[in-house]
Amino acid sequence: MAVRFELVTTDPTGARAGVLHTRRGSIPTPVFMPVGTHASFRHLSMEEVKATGAKILLSNTYHLMLKPGIDVFQRFGGIHPFMQWDGAVLTDSGGFQIFSLPEDRLITEKGAHFRSFHDNSRQLLSPESSIAMQQAINSEIMMVLDVCIDSRTDEAGTREAMERTHRWALRSLAAKNKVDTGQALFAIVQGGVHPHLRDESAAFLTQHPFDGFAIGGLAVGETNEERKAMTARAAASLPQDKPRYLMGVGTPTDLLEAVLRGVDMFDCIIPTKMAQQGYAYTFQGLVRITRQVFRLSDEPLDPTCDCYVCKRYSRGYLQHLMSGKHHTGSRMLSVHNVHHYQQLTWRMRDAILKGSYAQAYRELKQLVATPKDLKDAKLEVGPGAVTLKEVG
Repeated sequence: MAVRFELVTTDPTGARAGVLHTRRGSIPTPVFMPVGTHASFRHLSMEEVKATGAKILLSNTYHLMLKPGIDVFQRFGGIHPFMQWDGAVLTDSGGFQIFSLPEDRLITEKGAHFRSFHDNSRQLLSPESSIAMQQAINSEIMMVLDVCIDSRTDEAGTREAMERTHRWALRSLAAKNKVDTGQALFAIVQGGVHPHLRDESAAFLTQHPFDGFAIGGLAVGETNEERKAMTARAAASLPQDKPRYLMGVGTPTDLLEAVLRGVDMFDCIIPTKMAQQGYAYTFQGLVRITRQVFRLSDEPLDPTCDCYVCKRYSRGYLQHLMSGKHHTGSRMLSVHNVHHYQQLTWRMRDAILKGSYAQAYRELKQLVATPKDLKDAKLEVGPGAVTLKEVG
């Protein structure tokens, strides 16, 4: 098998600790995958990402197909030697990026037709071309091409997208099986916020020999409670011996909630995106480092963190960098935030192995919560963007 999932233990809450065995090493779960969309991270080198403890990262098929293009990856022998990353890589298929272009794309049974934002050329992303691109990238885990829609879409529209996703999943599987590249392929459970459609999607996809299963179509318009309910519903319908991946989610609290519901893998742009806006995730809550209150602070960003930023630099210095719009500040906050997410998954895993996730869940949820002095901030996560909007 291209990947093998070893379930080590299941906590009484249903939270799972496992090991994802890949051709580039074994990865303890739960695991958070930092997002290097363009085979790169804004402000971060691959060495810095590795130093955070990350063992697997995510890159984007849609963007890499457009630039630098399939011929570059064929020339370099895949993404690993191209960007000098020796860990594992998961490539998403491009479904969400197509969804983010509602004014400039046409979805047909053949695939997604759109124009490149680089040169306005006509493009077709189909299940087959998505797999071909991912095979050239040579990621450890490929994703099927799916139809991503707003989670608030009515039942008829959701069913149409779900059934096309199923047909595309089988076409992706057939394309993958034509050439043995040693890569894994995950299917994507869709169904919006309609419980019976989630059940139907999971039942259909799990009949086929996919290496793992993702829960898609969330964090695209639904409420927090709907997200929890659909995550729990989908996860409960998936095999015990295959990895479960919640796509595009989310905040530290989101991870705690999803692990409670049996999810193993996560990705999101939030850690680096929020760093660029001056926000740091700590085990004392979310810190907006640009605030004047930190100007004279000689304390580390997070005294419980062992990243090099927290070991060497003060909140006062970081406040100076970010308030002055120095790129070094964004770089340091990004290093810290990515490391914080790794620390969070390690703490969750440790609690699961001890059978005490319920207690850890309660404690960690309090530690990563937004402090009282930031309750005027509202986190907005939507298609193509993450912003922190000041309200009131």
